Amino acid sequence: MTKTSTFSLATPPLGPAVIAIGAFDGVHVGHQALVRDSMSIARSAGVASIVMTFEPDPEDVLFPDTAPPRLTPAAEKTALLAALGPDRVLVVAFDEVLAALSPEEFCTRILCAAATPHTVVVGSDFRFGSHASGNVRTLQDLGAVHGFTVLGHDLIASDGITVTATRIRALIAEGAVAPAAVLLGRPHRVVGVVAHGRGVGHALGVPTANLVHDPTVALPAPGVYAAWALLAEGRFRAAVSVGVPASFPDAPPALEAHLIGFDGDLYGATVAIDFVDRVREQRPFASLEALSAAIGDDVAHIARTLAGDQVGDV
Repeated sequence: MTKTSTFSLATPPLGPAVIAIGAFDGVHVGHQALVRDSMSIARSAGVASIVMTFEPDPEDVLFPDTAPPRLTPAAEKTALLAALGPDRVLVVAFDEVLAALSPEEFCTRILCAAATPHTVVVGSDFRFGSHASGNVRTLQDLGAVHGFTVLGHDLIASDGITVTATRIRALIAEGAVAPAAVLLGRPHRVVGVVAHGRGVGHALGVPTANLVHDPTVALPAPGVYAAWALLAEGRFRAAVSVGVPASFPDAPPALEAHLIGFDGDLYGATVAIDFVDRVREQRPFASLEALSAAIGDDVAHIARTLAGDQVGDV
C-alpha cells in the first residue's frame, strides 16, 4: 500500500531507498516508465521505493506569468503516482527558498534529509538547483560524495518524438485529445463542479451540465468532443462542448457536458470529464432548429462511437 506524505525536516529520514525525482506533471508514459524502473531497482536492492515530486509545480513558482497549464492538478498527480505502486510518494513544497538552493544544498537539505538514497533515478534532461545549474552529471558527482548512484533515465519516444508534458499540452491545445491520450496512457481529464448555466441546452431538448473547472488545468481547443463523464452515480458517455458556441458569440467560454442516458439533478455535483476524441469544431448554425439537429447528430455519433469503448474506466 503506497503512502503519500509531505516532506518535512522535522520528520526522520525514511531510510534506505531508491528515489525517483521529478515534477511529473501529467504522469505520462515516460514518467510511468521511469517510476516503474526505479521500483524494479528498489526490489532488486531490497530497499524502499520513493517517488519525490514537487508542489506547486516549479514552473508555477519560477515563471508565474508564463507558466503553462497543468495536465494534472496536485491531488490527481499524487494519486496517479501512488497508483503505480511505489512504497511512498513524497511531496516536497517548492518555493523561492528551495529554488534558490545550490545543487549541493538540494542534495544535503532535501534529498539526503528525506531518506538514505541507494539510487536516484531522474530523466536524462533533469535539471535542479538555483538557475537550473545542476544536471545528471552534477547529481552523479554529488552521489559519489554522499554514497548513492544515479541513473539518468532515457526519455521515451513516440513516433520518433520524445514524450514530454510540453508535447502533450500542445496536442491538447490543438484539440488532438486522442493522440494526447496515447502519450498520457489514459484520457486527459478535467474535473468540474456543476453550476447553473445559460439553460440553452435544456431549451433545445439536450440538457447540459455547466462545469466550473480549475482554470490552471489544460483545456482542449474549442470544439465538440466525445468523452466519458464520471460521477458518483457511475460513468456515462458524454457530448462535451468546449469554448464559446459559435451560434451564441456573446456567451462566455464554457465547458458543458450532455450525459447520455443520465436522468437526474447534477447541480453541485463533481464531474470528471475524460476526453476521448474531437468530433468537430465550433461552428454557427442558421437557426435554433439547425443547431438542435446538429447536436442530436453529435450525441448519436458519440453514443455509437463509445458504445463498446472502455477507455474511460477508472
